[in-house]
This record gives sequence, C-alpha cells and structure tokens, in this order.
Amino acid sequence: MKRCSALSLFFLLVGMIGRIDAQNRWEQFKGPGGLGVATDDKILPVRFSDEENLLWKTALPFGLSSPCVWGDRIFLTGISGTELETLCIDRHTGEILWHRQAFYEFIERVHRSNSPASPTPVTDGHLVYVYLGSCGLLCYDFDGNEIWSRLMRTPPNRYGTASSLIVVKNKLIFCNDNAKKSALEAINTENGETIWKMERPDFIESWTTPFYWNNNGIDEVIINGAGFMKAYNLDTGEERWSLPGVTYEPCVTPTVGEGLVYVTSYNMKINSEAIRWPEWEELIEELDTDGDGELTFEETKPNKSILSRADADGEGDHPLWGFHKWLDEDKNGKVTAEEWPKFENWVNTFPYENALMAVKPDSTAEIVWKVEKGVPECPSPLYYQGRVYMIKNGGMVTCVDAKTGEVKYRDRLGAGGPYYASPVAGDDKIYAASVRGFVTVFECGDQLKVLAKNNLGERISATPALVDGKIYIRTDKHLYAFGSR
Repeated sequence: MKRCSALSLFFLLVGMIGRIDAQNRWEQFKGPGGLGVATDDKILPVRFSDEENLLWKTALPFGLSSPCVWGDRIFLTGISGTELETLCIDRHTGEILWHRQAFYEFIERVHRSNSPASPTPVTDGHLVYVYLGSCGLLCYDFDGNEIWSRLMRTPPNRYGTASSLIVVKNKLIFCNDNAKKSALEAINTENGETIWKMERPDFIESWTTPFYWNNNGIDEVIINGAGFMKAYNLDTGEERWSLPGVTYEPCVTPTVGEGLVYVTSYNMKINSEAIRWPEWEELIEELDTDGDGELTFEETKPNKSILSRADADGEGDHPLWGFHKWLDEDKNGKVTAEEWPKFENWVNTFPYENALMAVKPDSTAEIVWKVEKGVPECPSPLYYQGRVYMIKNGGMVTCVDAKTGEVKYRDRLGAGGPYYASPVAGDDKIYAASVRGFVTVFECGDQLKVLAKNNLGERISATPALVDGKIYIRTDKHLYAFGSR
C-alpha cells in the first residue's frame, strides 16, 4: 500500500511538472507551435519601461535571436567581438547561468540589418539546439554540456543566415536554403544523425523558419521558400502540396487557423506603400555634375536610394551606385539613358504576389482569399481569435477576418520606423515591436484600440516571448523581463 502511494505521488509530481512546462514555455521562434500566441491565461503587462513593471534587465552580446524559454531558463545566442556563443539565463533573476563559445573558421558576412547570431534556439525541454551559420548545428543539455555538434561550412547567402530550427516528435527540422545547394533535413535530436534529407534544387536563399502542423491526420512541415511555399510529410520528407507565386526573398513564417494556411508575399514593385524609383531625367538633374547626360560611378555616390521601403529609416534602400557596374553594359564607366531601362525592366519582371493569402492546404493549394494592401516584408502574420493581423513598416496594422478575408481595419499604431519582429499575442492583447524601440500594445478586435506605446529606447529586431504573464524582449543591448510586480 505504501509502495502504491509512493508511485502515485511520483506520477502525480511528473504530471505536475509536465503541466508546468507546458505553460512556462516559449520553446522556439514565435513560441508554442510557432503560432506567436501565449498558451496560458495569465494577465500580461500593458505598460512597461525601466521605471514601470520591470522585473530585471540583463546586458547581452549583440544578436537577433529571439528568447527561447523552458521552465526557469531562457536560451539565446550572441556575438561578442569575434566570439559566437550560446547563453542560458535564469528566467526569474536574469542571471547568466552559462555561456558556451562556438568554434568557427570564418564569421559569415551578413546584411547590416542581420547578425551572425540571428536564428532562434529551440528546445524540447530536454536539450537545446542551436544553428549558427558560421559553424553549424550545436546541441547542449540544460547545464551547458555539449551533447553533439555538426560543423558545417557557412552556406552562400547574400544577407546571412536567419532561418531558425524547430523540433517535432524527436526530429530537429533544419531548412538550409542557400545560393548553391538548398535542402530540408530531419535530424535525430539525440545524436544529430540525419533521418531524411530532401534536396531543394529549385530554391535559392531564404530566411524563413519551418512551420509544423497536423493537416487532417498527416504531420506536415511547411516551408515558405523562394518562389514557392511547400508542405512536406514529417515522417518521410515527401512533398505533399505546393503554392507558387510567393516572393523570391522570403522572410516570413506561415501560420494557420480555420483550417487554412496564411502567408504573406511582399513585392516592392507593386507594394502600394513602397517608394517608387526615380525617372532618368530626375537622376540626371540631381547627379550629373559635368552635364554630359551620363552618370559616372562617382556621380552616383550621393544617391541614397532608387528603390526604397517606406518609413524604414533608410534600411534596405538600394542606392544607385550599387547598380552602376551592372547597368554599365558597354563598360565605358558611365550609365546612359539607353542603359537605364535595364533597371526598370528588371523591377517589372518581379513575378510574385504582393498579398496576404489564405491557402487551402491540399493538392490544389487553392488561394481562398487574399488582401493586397498593408503587406509586410519581414514580420510574419499572426492568427489570433479568428482574425489575421499584419504589421509593416511605419507601424501600419491590418486586421482581417480569418475565414472570409474581410478587412476589419487598416490603421497606424503611432510608432513608425522599420518592423522586423513578428507580432505576438496573449491575454486578448497584441504586442508589436518596432526597430526604433517602441512596443505598441493594442486590443484584439475588429477596431483598433491602442492601449500603450512603450519606448525602451533601444533597437528591437527580435520577436518578444510571452510566458507566465511576463514579456521578455531582446534589444540590441539587453534582455528585458516585464511583469506585474
């Protein structure tokens, strides 16, 4: 009788721990299931700053990976000087419990808006898995002991790596889309060995994270790649369905709701909020200092952009000097009026959608509805309480009925600048972080109601984590923990 009671107590405790872990976790990019939604019903803070609802803040090395949370631990990556590292932080105090350096031969080259430490770690509650483009895949236990590693050459990627890992049923899903040899791989979490590998010869670079769901009884991994969004069988890697016509530079991760898959595709050429390129006559008037009707490389240097994102503080702009060698077809050192149409023709060939699309996830991959305005380039769409939300540069938010595609509203949050972080939700509230350091909190609903604009005064590119009534925000300098005190 005593033995039975002891066993009952043991299993009761195990069950309690399981429930605690199920609530106190944000185990991957965009949290549980990659949905960007808190799984508990705790009250989340609305207003927060260094003076209000701050639990702690910890100085961090630079990096763009988002907080990965399990129980009382937070995992992140960063780069300090030339040292790439994985960090483990106490969730309750902000103390750095351990950090482990990663071996590499060369640090990868990245876009100025990216970082060599951008992919978000993922954990299954047992081990933590990290991808760093400069060195490869690493696996640690919760005490920082290396369990296995797979050293890899830095993949050719013009902007640097950013795709995060996910873990599903003891499989580590790794999408390595790059300029030469793209592939999707399922890896054994215990030893790092390949379970299956699907070559993706038709794909070039991407910066999107895989998404897992169960589609009518079949486990699927969805990848938003260059030109196509594809779904693969989790068990075999076999392709199940495919949607053509998405952007050639995919950053967003798809999401699901109402039996549909939601994805955005950004096309700068037809995006209604982008800034149109200048006419040749405008360029000549502005830059042609010697008056010969042609432009040398030196003359193009003052130009800041001929193709620009609206309200992006110059980030992602395309200066004319960057195109000079390509446009100068006769290689005489000058761009002429006859050569300039090459640029316009190139932009006009962008063949992909500029839209939020709701996709029927079967062999037809039918687009059920689409919304063509307010489409972001980097932040992923958020499905929450029957609606889909998009946040784009300038703080423009669009709310759409998830079943019908009806636009409920399109409005400004009042916090401008670029947006890279994806919106997250919990407690009937949505959190949107801008690069300028503002985190805007607004109500879920058919009308925009902004509750607070919180200014942290530091650059934010990482997606926040919502755990146990607290919000964890990584800036370019710190990791913040906010919650009701």
